[in-house]
Amino acid sequence: FTKAGLLASPILMSVVSRPAIGAACLSNMLSGNLSDPDRGSCNLGLSPGYWKNHPDVWPMGAASYKPDGSIPSGCSACEDSSGWICSGGPLFNSYFTTRQDPENRTMHEMICTMPGSEQFHIIAALLNAMTDPNYVLSVAQVKALWADPTLGGSITTSLNDFLDSTWT
Repeated sequence: FTKAGLLASPILMSVVSRPAIGAACLSNMLSGNLSDPDRGSCNLGLSPGYWKNHPDVWPMGAASYKPDGSIPSGCSACEDSSGWICSGGPLFNSYFTTRQDPENRTMHEMICTMPGSEQFHIIAALLNAMTDPNYVLSVAQVKALWADPTLGGSITTSLNDFLDSTWT
């Protein structure tokens, strides 16, 4: 082996054997660790169930407000027999410019009223990316994933299954 041949072998090996979710960041996983091999391992995020029940810790401020102006303690505080009663909070369409919500709802309403949906999952991924700089996905990657759930064919599972693998 020449010195150049020895140096090329580990690079080729890292392209061929990509690490599992959680072992490295998405950009490292999809590029075979060539773009930023020293970034290290990333953190798994919090589930959609956590985020829908903790609207007071959303990174962009309160997820929504009850009619009396207080921050709700969870989804049930925003629903009554007439439907969704909370207002304010970040709009889904303000963060995702493709595949927008035709009803222009808040992310809190969507995560509370659409359990199991792609929106339920992508909102949790966005909140994780915004609160933890070491989350598996960056904010830009979450937005790109919403625009193209396969990331150009790099992801071969469903969007929900993929995102489920990025939190505990």
